[in-house]
Formats: sequence, C-alpha cells, structure tokens
Amino acid sequence: MRTTTLLLTAAFTAAGIATSVAQIYSVNAVGYVNITVPCSVDGTKGAIIANPLNGTNNDANTILPLDPGGAYDSTTIFRFDPASQNYLPSFQFVSFLGGWQDPGGVPGLLTLNPGEAFWIFAMGATPTLNLTFVGEVPQGTLNNALPAAGKLAMRSSIVPQAAPIGVTGDTTTLQFPAENDDTIYVFDAGTQKYKESYSYVDFLGGWGSANTDDPGDGKGPTIPVAGGFFLQMAPTATATTWTRTFSVNP
Repeated sequence: MRTTTLLLTAAFTAAGIATSVAQIYSVNAVGYVNITVPCSVDGTKGAIIANPLNGTNNDANTILPLDPGGAYDSTTIFRFDPASQNYLPSFQFVSFLGGWQDPGGVPGLLTLNPGEAFWIFAMGATPTLNLTFVGEVPQGTLNNALPAAGKLAMRSSIVPQAAPIGVTGDTTTLQFPAENDDTIYVFDAGTQKYKESYSYVDFLGGWGSANTDDPGDGKGPTIPVAGGFFLQMAPTATATTWTRTFSVNP
C-alpha cells in the first residue's frame, strides 16, 4: 500500500510523456532533445521525464527554461528522494521572479542530472508543452546509483537512447542490472495511468508483465529518450549502480 501511495502522491491524475514526439539530434558530443508533455489549466496532467543531456550546469533554470512571458507559470516539478523514500519539496516556474524558484532548505533541489527521472506538471492554456533540452551527450563510464532492499527510486537511462530496459550484457537494450523481483512502473500517456508493472524473473532470464501490450521477449518496456520510470528494488537487493560505457563516436 505504501508503494502505491508513493507512486501516486505526485501523480494525482497525471498523464505520461508523449513518447512518439521525442527526438535527439547530435553533432559531435553536443545536442538537443525535443519532447512534448501534457499541459492543463489546472496543472493536474503530468509526465515522468528526465534530463538527457549535461548543460553547463544541470540547474532547472539552465536546462529547462520556459516561456518568460508567463504562459506556463506555476508549472511544477517533483523529485523523489530514495534515501528518505519521500518526495522532496516541489518547485515551480514563476516568470516574474526569473524562472524556477527554490523554496529553500534542500541543497541542490533544482539540479536535474541525467539518470534521475522526475514528475513535471505543466500549467497553461495549451494542451501540450514543448520542452527542449540542450547540452552535451553523456559519455564515458556512466554510473547511476540504485537503492537497496525494496526501496523506490525514479530513474532514467543516462545514455540518451530509446530501447527496452533489458539486462546487463544485452547491447540491444538499456542494460539495466536486473535482480530477481526488481519491479519497474511506467506511466502511460494515453490512459493517464501506470501500465502493468514489469518484474524481473531470474529463472526466466527476463522481464515479465501481464500487460497484453508487452512484446513477451523478456526485454521489458521500451524507455524513450528523456523518459523515466519508478523502480522498486528487489526485497533482497543490495545498493548497486547501473553502469553504462558510451561514446558518440564508435
């Protein structure tokens, strides 16, 4: 019950990211990513997204600027803290104050690094909000910290790549270091609900789901560029890292 409550606390009736519109362009190691998220006048439609690139810094005001004219004022971001197993204080975009506002008390609250997913609830008169991330494509050995022993986290791939979540060693996937009973929850844009959960089943060597949309190949759901998901580690899991080695140039 606690898991369900935490997954839904920031969501209320949220809608997921519109994955079909995500695009990535790159020249050398610098690029930009366009995505579209749902928007509403009351701010109750949201998305789980992630910063896919490294800006000069990863402060929200650097990587995620919104219309300075106030068209999307009160758009809100929620981050989840794996250590406390609760949401951090939310922060909002307020144009006349200069952008995203830090309520104070949490160092680095506005820092949105690649690998961490977060909720965004766009408020405005348009049905969607277009977002553009600009920065360097993460390269080298990339480590994404994962919690232990049944804890929740909001995560994304540090490598800006759309692929099934997969398992370590399967280069056709995001190579997640899955352990038996790890579970992920992906939010669906069309239904504004979570899809069926996906759990890793050790003796089958892959991810399983009762969802009829699941391809049944054991690789799990495809995570789009700049998309994220909730993760619940296996009850017996130890803290680990999701490590990828990546280079723009083969």
